[in-house]
Amino acid sequence: MGRTDVAVCMTIFLLSNLMVGCIMERPDSDLDGVEDSIDNCVDVSNTNQLNHDGDDFGNLCDDDDDNDSILDVNDSHPFDSTESSDLDGDGIGDNSDNDIDGDGTDNLEDAYPLDPSEQRDTDLDGIPNGIDDDDDNDGISDAEDPFDLTPASSLLETGLFVAGTKDVTFLSPRGHEITLQVWYPIIEESAERVIYNNVLPGFALDDTTPDCSEPRPVTIYSHGFPSIRWGSAFMMENLATHGFISLAPDHRYGTLLDANPDKLGEILLSMPLDIMESFDWLINQNNQEGEFNDCIIPDNGYSVIGQSTGGYASMMISGAEILFNDLKSGCDDGNLINCDIINYWESNFGFFESISLSDIRVKSAILLSPWNGSVLNSGISSVSIPTLVLTGDIDDTTVIFEVNNTSFQLGDNLVNYAIFNNSGHYAFAPIGCAARGCDGLLDISVSTDLANVSSIIFLAQQLNWPDSELYEFPDSEHITWKYD
Repeated sequence: MGRTDVAVCMTIFLLSNLMVGCIMERPDSDLDGVEDSIDNCVDVSNTNQLNHDGDDFGNLCDDDDDNDSILDVNDSHPFDSTESSDLDGDGIGDNSDNDIDGDGTDNLEDAYPLDPSEQRDTDLDGIPNGIDDDDDNDGISDAEDPFDLTPASSLLETGLFVAGTKDVTFLSPRGHEITLQVWYPIIEESAERVIYNNVLPGFALDDTTPDCSEPRPVTIYSHGFPSIRWGSAFMMENLATHGFISLAPDHRYGTLLDANPDKLGEILLSMPLDIMESFDWLINQNNQEGEFNDCIIPDNGYSVIGQSTGGYASMMISGAEILFNDLKSGCDDGNLINCDIINYWESNFGFFESISLSDIRVKSAILLSPWNGSVLNSGISSVSIPTLVLTGDIDDTTVIFEVNNTSFQLGDNLVNYAIFNNSGHYAFAPIGCAARGCDGLLDISVSTDLANVSSIIFLAQQLNWPDSELYEFPDSEHITWKYD
């Protein structure tokens, strides 16, 4: 082979090697080790080639990774094609979030599930409660309406709320347990009607959940001796239908179950404390998580209702004083109750000129056949709140002369005084009629109905409910009113 042939061969060899090199070296623009022809992000280095939606573009260069037509920059869940927004920023997509706006109200119960500042449109007028000046559309502005979520109802009839009740027990600061009956408007309506202590049927639904959607006014009932916390349940049930929360403590040693006449002095001096501690219990419940959370406005105080010796307790807590001279005079005249009070107080607290067990949180009082028994006498004049008195004309326990004296001593604080004709001591405590009989007297259903109307009118007027001043106490052949 000549030199020329060798040169030609060498040239061909070199050119072939160069050609092979060009063919073997494939383009990789982003230098990620993946040649451009198969790289799903040619200009963005993505060695792992992740491609969530399986389209032509890898995740790093795809502006819609889940292919839901929402750009990733606007998508709260860019890798979930079923979710694209998260209004409350809780990490749960709106399509699967039970509370989209994060206001604590389930979407199904939220009239405005996309607005955390609004949850309700009570009257369904298209205006959220937060900016509606009449939430229940009853013609009374929310600023004046005691229950702005519930239309106003007549005071002459059962209210619009369903009454519920339950009994609870709490520990008194004095070291013993107090059983408390509580009545209130309720949420559910499917429970059984209560039978108090398996003795007295009522119409409130038992062991139910209170409706605390709006603040409730409060009354506290004090029973007589011996009686029981639900002695006048009819009135507390009716008040619950008008939106009230009512409490009633059992007074230790003074109930039908544990009555001890030998401790009457202690009982009488403990009853006002039972009332105060019951309200303290409700305030504690109001201020903590639970069924009664935010149910009341504590600064609004409460009204007190008392039957028989409970009437005495109601006067005491309303400002009445027990004066030593009055007690001593009664004791000297043979009134053993007066002597018991002197002995109990002096043995526990020493000598006294007067005893005051008042509570400034009490705003008004209703006295039902109020017993005094010469314990208070002139000390009644220290009562400082509006008071309504209801009694029977043939009451042989708190005789009419005694109640007349009580009403006189109340002075200007007496709003009105009703004498129920042909009525005895249990006209406002049906359990007494059931136990001892009220034959020949005004039918208990009549006296309780009239007492219900009288009490709700009185309380509504004291609370300045709209239009309450238009109501008058019931005009009935069965009642004689001091002030017509």
